[in-house]
Amino acid sequence: MKKPIKITLISLLAIVAIVFVNGCYFVFCHQDKSMAKIQQGKDLNLYECCSVYTMHMAVWMFGWPLSPEAARECYKLHFLQQDTVEFKTTNAIYSPKIAEACESLSDKPAGTSVIVAWNGNKDYALKSPEHRAAIALNPCKITRVEDENSLFNTATLYKVKITSPMIYPEYSKTIFDLKHLKFTIHEGLFRYLQDKGWLSKYIAKYEFYVAMHNF
Repeated sequence: MKKPIKITLISLLAIVAIVFVNGCYFVFCHQDKSMAKIQQGKDLNLYECCSVYTMHMAVWMFGWPLSPEAARECYKLHFLQQDTVEFKTTNAIYSPKIAEACESLSDKPAGTSVIVAWNGNKDYALKSPEHRAAIALNPCKITRVEDENSLFNTATLYKVKITSPMIYPEYSKTIFDLKHLKFTIHEGLFRYLQDKGWLSKYIAKYEFYVAMHNF
């Protein structure tokens, strides 16, 4: 390997390592102080904003095993500027709570909606059967929609739409339980970056068909 290429690769690895170490330090040692500043009406400095930004990058980079759907949504917050983003539905979206909500819409007319919300500290835990959907969609609105596709317009299937605002709450302290590791995230830090334009805001949308009375 030529020396300039080797130096470049080593430099890039060093930068990644520094960013990772700083991100860990910020998550476990400094985010409480930054959140306190926001609650006091103060602005974060450039170092804090950059640290929060890289912390959010770590959420989608290392969050794939926990919830690929949520990781994909977080990724798009860094690069998209549009009002609505439509995602392909995965089986993980069909959590027990969503299944129950969809079942309640089976005998309702198109346009009927129900709101689904999860307890972050409880339902985000790996042991919860809700964790993948909860992290990606909390909270969301599930609506039965008119089926414009005649191929599926039968008595056995109906179409639903899930919409979830990708806008972080201003004040939310969530504990992620990963069995052997627990850590806290102040989602209000991400909301601060959204309000400052560092991260975007959009509505995540999923559409799929549900089997009548057999979800």
